[in-house]
Amino acid sequence: MIRAPLTGIALTLVVLALITPTAIPAASPSRSTNAGPVPRASPLWGPSNTHIQHIITVILENHVYDSLFGSYCLNLGAYCSDTGNGPAPGTCVPRDLMNASRGCVPLFNFTAAQFVTPDMQHDWVSAPEAYDNGTNGGFYTAEHNTTEPFGEYNASTVPIYWDLAEEYALGDNFFAANLSYSLPNHWDLLAGQAPNISYDSYLKSGSDRVSYLREANATPSIQDLLNGTNVTWKYYDYPLSPYNSSIRTYGWNTAYDYWNPLAGRGESYTPWNTTHFAARTDLIGDVQNGTLPNLSWVVPAANESNHPGYNLSLGEDWVSQLVDLVENSSYWGSTAIFVLWDDYGGWYDHVVPPTELSDGLSFRSPLLVISPYARENYISHEFVDFYSILHYEEWTFGLGCLTTYDCGAPLPFDFFDYNGTARSPLLFPTVWNQASYPAPLQSPGAGDTLCPNCGRLTWPSWDGANLPPGTPGMGD
Repeated sequence: MIRAPLTGIALTLVVLALITPTAIPAASPSRSTNAGPVPRASPLWGPSNTHIQHIITVILENHVYDSLFGSYCLNLGAYCSDTGNGPAPGTCVPRDLMNASRGCVPLFNFTAAQFVTPDMQHDWVSAPEAYDNGTNGGFYTAEHNTTEPFGEYNASTVPIYWDLAEEYALGDNFFAANLSYSLPNHWDLLAGQAPNISYDSYLKSGSDRVSYLREANATPSIQDLLNGTNVTWKYYDYPLSPYNSSIRTYGWNTAYDYWNPLAGRGESYTPWNTTHFAARTDLIGDVQNGTLPNLSWVVPAANESNHPGYNLSLGEDWVSQLVDLVENSSYWGSTAIFVLWDDYGGWYDHVVPPTELSDGLSFRSPLLVISPYARENYISHEFVDFYSILHYEEWTFGLGCLTTYDCGAPLPFDFFDYNGTARSPLLFPTVWNQASYPAPLQSPGAGDTLCPNCGRLTWPSWDGANLPPGTPGMGD
């Protein structure tokens, strides 16, 4: 979604805040001590050798576990060494838990004709309503009495995602951080906390934008942990425009971007930081040229993000091409790829989020872990959340940590077998309708007999340059 430029007094206040980005203290975000980074320390526990020197976190949009994997491996079988926690077949979700006379909505399978679905409400109003005091019983009313939240994709519609799960590891007990929209969830992946204003504002007004920039500048992130270290990193989305330019235009490429929270921090625009913010197309060259950083965050263009309003199959194709790119490179033997979805997007999930944290968590996100050391055909039932991914990045490179949330988050070791032999890469189809689950896969260079479209780099809209303004999913 596009926002109007700031004008008048509001713009003046923003400029003043940005000229001295840390001069005005922020109120502490409600889910954080905001006390600054914990001192860097060497890992004190965990595997002695993970073999992992590169971590790529791929952040997709607006899906829960049930919407993509709800019917995955409900029973043991040749391609299911364990069972996933999906809803029971035939589940019919009550429209109103307090009024049985309203009936129920049966879960149903989407078809390929339903790859493009309407965007649903998914924010600080609708999410608590769907959560319904720990019952997950309010999805129907939260989405204005529509049945869309109860649609699911399956082996015939997301075969590449299911093939990735079958060949590597899938988490069915992985939770997003915030019962809200993209912005605070993206912050938690990078900082273990978020500016207060991001929990219940779309940053439409000038005053909210001023508050956001002030709080963003006062919110420590992994960027602060990385400063002064030899750990290399990039955020693959787009290069940052000049700071003053970013605050004047509310659009996709600005300081207020919901999918690029570090763009809201003045520190990101300093000469020693701007090189860390790259166009997503740069990932291709960095992998092929031997310059992939230790830590990478990769954000797709909106039309390839799986955000409702766009064709879901395009995102599936994009992910498989990214995986094939890494598998067909010298980095495969030392890389872990985490693929996750940033918020629930309005979709129904039958598992109630745990309440270990004082403010709770959001609904489950699917988590695919792809690596030569990921367990094959494995479903992890271990509890992990967004803070666990941040903690794993911190732990792997001995960075210390930021808040009580990431410092105490369980590490996702269960997805890996670090003592096993590194698995050879397997290339995946890069067009969904040329894929099937389970699929015959091949190693790089084995020819195209079994998989005529494996490993081919097409990425025609990889940079999103041709997206019309105002299209769905532009940041939420």
